[in-house]
Amino acid sequence: MNTEREISHYRKFISDKTLCFLLDRARPVAGVDGLCAIDPCRGLETAASLHFACELYAAVKDDLDLVLTQREIDRHFIDAKTQECVKINSQNNIPYADSAYQTVLAKQDERGRTVVGPLTDAYHRSAGPCVAELPDWLAPPHVTLFGPPDSAKLSINAMNSFHRAIKDEPRDVADLLTRSKSLPKWGADDEDSKTPLHGDLVLAGDNLKQCFDGTLRESEGDRTYAIKADKQALPIKRIPGLALPCTFLFYHGNPLPLHIYDFALHLFHCRMNPRALVFYIPKLENEEEARYLKKLISTAEDMIGNFCPSYQPGSVRLMVVIENPRAIFRVNEIMDTLQPYFAGASLGWHDYLASTARLFKEDAHYRIPVKSDPDIVIKYIKASHELLANVVGGRGGIKVGGMYGVLPLNSDLKSRSFQVTIKGYIRDVITQLKRNLNGFWVAHPDFVRIGLALVQGWREFQDGDQLPLENLVKALLLPHYHAEMLAFIYGADSEGLDCNSVNFPRALLAADLQESQLMSNSDAEEVRYNVFQTLQYLADWLCGNGCVALPAAIEGEMVRVMDDLATAERSRWEVWHEVRHGRFKSDDLVTIIAEEIDFITANRKSEQKQVQVVWNERTAKWYPVAVYLTVLMMTQTQPVEFATELLLPFTLDAVRASADPLAFICQLEGDKYQLEPEVKKMWDARLQPMLSLRPVDISQPMTEPSY
Repeated sequence: MNTEREISHYRKFISDKTLCFLLDRARPVAGVDGLCAIDPCRGLETAASLHFACELYAAVKDDLDLVLTQREIDRHFIDAKTQECVKINSQNNIPYADSAYQTVLAKQDERGRTVVGPLTDAYHRSAGPCVAELPDWLAPPHVTLFGPPDSAKLSINAMNSFHRAIKDEPRDVADLLTRSKSLPKWGADDEDSKTPLHGDLVLAGDNLKQCFDGTLRESEGDRTYAIKADKQALPIKRIPGLALPCTFLFYHGNPLPLHIYDFALHLFHCRMNPRALVFYIPKLENEEEARYLKKLISTAEDMIGNFCPSYQPGSVRLMVVIENPRAIFRVNEIMDTLQPYFAGASLGWHDYLASTARLFKEDAHYRIPVKSDPDIVIKYIKASHELLANVVGGRGGIKVGGMYGVLPLNSDLKSRSFQVTIKGYIRDVITQLKRNLNGFWVAHPDFVRIGLALVQGWREFQDGDQLPLENLVKALLLPHYHAEMLAFIYGADSEGLDCNSVNFPRALLAADLQESQLMSNSDAEEVRYNVFQTLQYLADWLCGNGCVALPAAIEGEMVRVMDDLATAERSRWEVWHEVRHGRFKSDDLVTIIAEEIDFITANRKSEQKQVQVVWNERTAKWYPVAVYLTVLMMTQTQPVEFATELLLPFTLDAVRASADPLAFICQLEGDKYQLEPEVKKMWDARLQPMLSLRPVDISQPMTEPSY
């Protein structure tokens, strides 16, 4: 068996045995020498565009292999150095809150590289030239709806989000929008809110191209959906991260990188439309990875220019998602490296917290902010918001906060669920605007117009006219919330640590928390909440839906919380820390998982809890896999870096068609899916018998995002 791999890191996702299995089933692609595909090419996958993608891959593959290999080396360094620091702290009785507490931050490897931490004292302020001039259509504010483009209907609704008024929308919203010059943005997501199935990626590429052409239409019964001629949202494509390989296209026996596939095909077909060439870039970790990305884009532009002389170099613009603790210290360096392509940055705070939890995984004193806390952004993300504003904003870039993912159960403005949701939304938006950010993300198009109105109201508020914002808030909220919300708007932001403090770097990562004020991470109810959400999310992801609004309770009221892969990562790392460091017993975790899967399979409901991803004909095959993966990810002694290392093989057609996908995968991938011995005994004794006897309810509908 030939085990030569051009991108060695991809073995973490596709083993040599699995690659041989796939190559045996792949067939040559006509017109593209060396390229094989699992199934017929379609959509944007023309011979010309695939040839372009393969040539681009050939030009940058060595650089990609270097940065991904360096990631693995750095992970080993981080873990080893953290273990050393833990010993030093223990031997010297240094408390976690003490400024002398040792961490991996600022430690150097054998080459003199600072693996995690700032390179200069100017890391928290702008220190470099301004970004290349932004076109008017890209200028902030950025009120950005995020969601996948593989559904034509959802894509059209995203494009038309400016026109989507909620029932009984207050007149104040429309009045403010008449004075606003801003249009919404749409984060057309091929990353965390998408299961990377080949067919869905094809649909996503096709739909997005037609969105830019204005030709996308969809019929549903007697109704036809079409993109409106005016006030269209601007799609910004988020491509997959560097770590993911294709499972369906192979060039000279190697998987094409999924980010190159997605980027190259879109660039090739949309090359003459600058509005189509803005990309969200996820999961960059430092300026070294940015250097690879710069080469990828400049090489692609050179290749385009060779056959299309009218193409304007520099048309590609990038919005970098700062969602890694390594990246937050290197924003200036990333901006410098990515000139002239860098346009702005956002803070993906779920992944930010998850990757910080991974960073400190060997330190038992570390605590991640509990997931059930609705005020995480207000309490813990201030320092990173302000760094983003100071560095990116100080250099003329777009500075975007994170996602507000809470949705009401219904569209009745006066319902208790809507009131709790909209109150939280106003607090979230105003907090980010106070921190001098000029953009944020939302999880549903119903919140786009309100978000644009809040931005315009805040602008007028800062100019001295407080009445429009006050009137908007009063129109959206019932009277008993007015005093509370106006006090919040006029009040100061939460306190933050001075950037010159020696403790600031840890505060920047929300890594200085000794215990949550809301509840302990090891509280059984916090563990249960993470398990309940993770089980449902993974089942839906495995079914093919990468984002789902899961019911939750806030202030005693039922709402829905939009979960994607970032929130699932965040959940599994929180529980993993508690189990790994002995604060929560693995057998108690298995008990909770058993109770939660029993709750799900019986489709129970309480005042504070209900099932969204029901056990039915669609999910019955996948729920046992979701349970197994939840147990595995939360109890592994050496956990995988990304959940996709375990999830990606389940996107293979042969696996999906099998009667028992988990058994199929375990035959292919072997040790990667092995439970710890004691956990395996609990699985065999308690969970496996439950899952093999579950009835299937075919009366329940499938779940999907509902724009």
